[in-house]
Amino acid sequence: MGVVTKHKALFLKEYGKPLVAEEVPTPKPKGEEVLLKTIGAGICHSDIHIWKGEAGAPFQLPMILGHEVVGAVVAKGDKVPESIKDGEAAIFYYAVFTEEDKYSRRGLTQHARTMRHRFGALQEYFLVPHYRFLVSVDGLEDIPASAPLGCAALTAYGAVKKIRYVVEPDEYVAIIGLGGLGLFALQWVKIFIPQANIIGIDIREDALEFANNIAKKNNVIFINASKEEPVETIKNVTHGEGVKAIIDFVGSTQTVATYIKTISPLGTYVLVGLLGARGLKLPSPFILMDTECIIQGNSMGSLPDLYEIVEFARKKRLDYRTIVTKRYNFDAEQVNKAFKEFDENKITGRQIITFN
Repeated sequence: MGVVTKHKALFLKEYGKPLVAEEVPTPKPKGEEVLLKTIGAGICHSDIHIWKGEAGAPFQLPMILGHEVVGAVVAKGDKVPESIKDGEAAIFYYAVFTEEDKYSRRGLTQHARTMRHRFGALQEYFLVPHYRFLVSVDGLEDIPASAPLGCAALTAYGAVKKIRYVVEPDEYVAIIGLGGLGLFALQWVKIFIPQANIIGIDIREDALEFANNIAKKNNVIFINASKEEPVETIKNVTHGEGVKAIIDFVGSTQTVATYIKTISPLGTYVLVGLLGARGLKLPSPFILMDTECIIQGNSMGSLPDLYEIVEFARKKRLDYRTIVTKRYNFDAEQVNKAFKEFDENKITGRQIITFN
């Protein structure tokens, strides 16, 4: 494939302001590096938090946002093995690390000491720092729609794996927030904890209706927390037992304070969302002591997890296509519109940016 010397990228130059298109030099990969021609890029809620300056960590501006990226291999460094084929479509695992350690050797790559999250999906070409961070998606029916597998599906996968051996038959799992991650979590719970009853919670009726289509009405009860009192409803649904596991994709002080009241003895509360990144307040220690529950964080999943996720998609056990409800072309106007609509909660499911 021919590679241009310059390509278009969208830059965040000022928090909360529209992204700006600029031409940048197309890098030439060397060593273990691989150059992808971008096919699709997902928009994650963390991109919105960074765009608005709400991520809770400093970022050096200007920067190119986006970490859910799938692309075609167009150039390789001289140390890249022949198994990485020209033209091959692959997802980028964005928790890159430079040195192996006891965590990466155990497959816990997201905890490698030298791990850094790599952004930059919103450009026409993307330089992968090492070929080991690529997972082939050849054989998938919808390559652009596979981009969210690299974060949304992966993060939900990591969260559900944390509770899979906690939940006993006929116990309840609550999923708070039915955006892109919550929709993947619904599917992962069905796959890994089929004995569980699921409670899906959101404050938007359209999100609940869409989640109902994904869940196919199998062992799932949905609650609109803007129309009914969720603690009392959960108490009634579970006959006073409460929920054994909660996965919170919102992660605000309000959601934690509310739903920790519904957890059963020896339950697990998994925090995923970043809404409280700048000042999350945890509940009273008396609740923790009385229930002996666990509050556990979840950043994402591992590189081995991503291989497994792609196989689930390839075998059509994971519906990644329906979750993508809106596609935008790669230009500044369209991408800025996508960010604005996401921020204003006008989107159900997941958005992607498609590249020619």
